[in-house]
Amino acid sequence: MDRGNIKWTAMMLPEHVAAVKQELINLEKVNKPILDEDGLAKIELLIYEAMEYNLPLEFKLLKKGYIESIIGHTHFIDYIKKEFLIKDKNDLIHNVPFQKIVDVQKV
Repeated sequence: MDRGNIKWTAMMLPEHVAAVKQELINLEKVNKPILDEDGLAKIELLIYEAMEYNLPLEFKLLKKGYIESIIGHTHFIDYIKKEFLIKDKNDLIHNVPFQKIVDVQKV
């Protein structure tokens, strides 16, 4: 039996639970990696090659501290707005600013 033993129950206030959940979310966030000139040149060459031969690419983007992927074809490069127009498999056009791109890979 439990006579003489103290039973402890975990008790947390809702504010503490929310703070712990937010801290766990913040741990998953990443900083934008710094790309050197060689890395940027490889990405640029890969994008031009994919546009030439109409190949799909996987674009890894940094959005609000998380890395997201878009798989699609480079539809247009807008040098004035400094963004790519990427057409995905559902024919949706995504406007992707140059500075949000972390990596580009062949699919």
